[in-house]
Amino acid sequence: MQEQNTTVREKGHHLTSFERGRIATLHSQGYSNRAIARVIGVCHQTISNELRRGEIDQVKKVNGQRQYHREYSPEAAQAKYEANRMSCHRPLKLAGVADFIHYFTAHLHQDD
Repeated sequence: MQEQNTTVREKGHHLTSFERGRIATLHSQGYSNRAIARVIGVCHQTISNELRRGEIDQVKKVNGQRQYHREYSPEAAQAKYEANRMSCHRPLKLAGVADFIHYFTAHLHQDD
């Protein structure tokens, strides 16, 4: 049995919104990607990808001038994740064959 397993989670599971919140908290406290990965139990590259995916542009006024900076937002990351999950599946073919289904059911009732 392998004893040097570095991750607690099974491979292929997606991050939850709670885990995204923990990533944001630990990242704002100055933890490295590898330290965050150890706490959550995922690969360090997963943390890097998540931080990059969830970045949003923030505007702050300092001395009357606008300063732009990028910041990780777990809400934005979760919204982007849900949008990507909605569009990742194959589209249904029912919309393309609706005319045939209507024709078939009409003739099935008429012709028995």
